[in-house]
Amino acid sequence: MPFTSCTTWLKVVAVICAVASLTINFGLIDLVDGFTGYIDQARNQVLDVGWGTVFGLILPLGLLAQLRRPERRIAGIQQIGVVALALAVSAAVGQQWWYLALAAGIAGLCAILLALHPARRTFLKRRRPEPMLLALGAAAAVPSLIYAWQMASAARDGLPPADAVSNGLHHWTVMATLGLVLPLLVMLAAVTTSGWRIPAISASVASGAWAISCLLAPTPAPGSEGHAWAWAVLAWASATLAAAAWPRTRDEPLAREPLGQAA
Repeated sequence: MPFTSCTTWLKVVAVICAVASLTINFGLIDLVDGFTGYIDQARNQVLDVGWGTVFGLILPLGLLAQLRRPERRIAGIQQIGVVALALAVSAAVGQQWWYLALAAGIAGLCAILLALHPARRTFLKRRRPEPMLLALGAAAAVPSLIYAWQMASAARDGLPPADAVSNGLHHWTVMATLGLVLPLLVMLAAVTTSGWRIPAISASVASGAWAISCLLAPTPAPGSEGHAWAWAVLAWASATLAAAAWPRTRDEPLAREPLGQAA
């Protein structure tokens, strides 16, 4: 397939899947409702924001980043793969088998986008690690794993609320996914593949959204770790955003594959 045709199809698939994640998968609706409480009368604020951060922020940001100069943004495709991996692990630990089908679908999407990507040969390429992002990822690793385990245990035990569901899937497993995916995204950004700011900013915005939802909700709200932890996560999100925004040498230009190799 010609190079320009591959890139065009990459963008078409990315837009369609981003819109689907935001709409029919309730990414945007749950994200907004987590802050406003308009639809479910603020019963499940934190759980709704958790779903919204994964399917209304992290996944669409990785997809929509491909619309401009995708050859410089392979990290957005890696971000989609990270979501699929975290979702599969959370589903297995929480024994929520339908989530494995969703994880497989996202992994398949990642494979399709990678096959169409002009810089697919750089998918596993990395450069000199960024120490600040490595430190931020390491700092978040243990509390994030504890949180993910708690959320997966809640899914396994079928804890309430029973109505925190989107498309037939309870939000506990997505909360576990969020706990896994945030430090993984920062670690991904730390190895500075092309477009590394995409996962760093995604992790910062998503963790900040979770923290704000915890501050808006009562302390014992499902999915919340209390206001003290919310402030700590908000500080971490701010530090991650600052690390991503700090001026550095611009990403190296990546040579496009020869037309004969783009098939």
